[in-house]
Amino acid sequence: MNEANRRILLTAARSAARSAALLAVALATIPATAAPLPNPAGPDAMAPELAETPNGAVLTWIEPVDDGHALRFAEFHGDGFGRSGEIARGTGWFVNWADTPRLFVVPDVASEVATSALPSGDWIAHWPVKSGESTYAYDVVVARSSDRGETWTLPAIPHRDGTKTEHGFVSYFADAAGTPHLVWLDGRHTAVAAGDDAEDGAHGAGHDAGHGTGHGDIHGEGRDKSAAMTLRTASMVGAAFGPSIELDDRVCDCCQTASALTDAGPVVVYRDRTEDEVRDIYIVRRIDGEWTEPAPVAEDGWTIGGCPVNGPDVAARGSHVAAAWFTMAGYVPAVRLAVSKDAGATFHATRRFSEGTALGRVQLARHGGDWLLMWMDEVDGGAALKLARLGPDGETREMRELADLGPGRGSGFPRMAVIESTHGDQLLVAWTASSLDTSGERTTHVRTAVFDLGPDLDRDLDRDLDRDADSPPAG
Repeated sequence: MNEANRRILLTAARSAARSAALLAVALATIPATAAPLPNPAGPDAMAPELAETPNGAVLTWIEPVDDGHALRFAEFHGDGFGRSGEIARGTGWFVNWADTPRLFVVPDVASEVATSALPSGDWIAHWPVKSGESTYAYDVVVARSSDRGETWTLPAIPHRDGTKTEHGFVSYFADAAGTPHLVWLDGRHTAVAAGDDAEDGAHGAGHDAGHGTGHGDIHGEGRDKSAAMTLRTASMVGAAFGPSIELDDRVCDCCQTASALTDAGPVVVYRDRTEDEVRDIYIVRRIDGEWTEPAPVAEDGWTIGGCPVNGPDVAARGSHVAAAWFTMAGYVPAVRLAVSKDAGATFHATRRFSEGTALGRVQLARHGGDWLLMWMDEVDGGAALKLARLGPDGETREMRELADLGPGRGSGFPRMAVIESTHGDQLLVAWTASSLDTSGERTTHVRTAVFDLGPDLDRDLDRDLDRDADSPPAG
């Protein structure tokens, strides 16, 4: 057999085997429950976040220390948590259930494009710190580490407007050259109409520091519509930030932003806000170095007079993009998913999940050629954490309940990370739980669990077939 025919047969075998792999995934099940996984978070810890790394994941959380708080981390490598440390500590932090600290691991890039100032694999962390007396006057404070959290740069602020207004809900992406960028909600214009200390009148009780109960109080009633929240981004090289760029001049006040990198460039997904208070999910894309005009991912037509504190998420693989979000358009709560095959330029028909019972708080992740969608759903007066495995076009392959949660703000925003392994991939999940101590006081805890995802059959198949293709022909 000549080499050309051999390659044709290998290609056919790859296609047939991939189809079989997809069928196997469709028939696979994700366990409904998992044994709790011990973690090093202390008493009254909260706000867990997870960042995927090449060898596992990093868990971060906040816990009280002395008269302030500390942001801490622990590495996970498949069989449990290992090395842990502290990123920062201080007083005057804006500790709340919705706008939480996050760690970003800069993806590995080719050595010829990695910069000496910020080599690939660096960690970047941020946390919110109060800038004034008003409830929602706070800054984004950022530090980076080049040694996996052993040492950190002095804290820096990516926004330079100096207003005592809201700056937060940060997401990250790294461009094709490996340069990291931050995206955040920027309230600098909210100080223009009524002065620097006017945020309380503009910002109600949407994400309080008291971790109250209840489903997503909204805020924004009576706000001067000329004083809008904006969406901005800036690059980070070393410990310094480039100029901030305004991506949208009017967005929802306190819904999380989400960012990802496609093969055509970065995309940012967020909740927009029109003059008529329609708050649908929008996208901006950077193409050939220029940011596009904001465009809707889908037109739900959700009109609401305040922020629902329930932002979207986005994940990407090559030119494929998935966006997920919560909506109550038509007064019917639902989680929606839309998929794009052209790097976010267009999205085809959306899917709905938990229609009538959804609480939202979505997260997306990739697993091989599939998407994983996690969200909270109202069940029997409480809440369940649900997971769906979805095919490339958003078709449902499997759905499971992962954990029982409290329905209020105390559960925060549960997080997940995919842990890849040749022995079988895992899903690490973290959330905030609460309970009453012996004195009747409510205390919080960070809970973690691991679920078996099985192998990434698509990835393993590619590796095996590539190895076969590189082998010399028999005979």
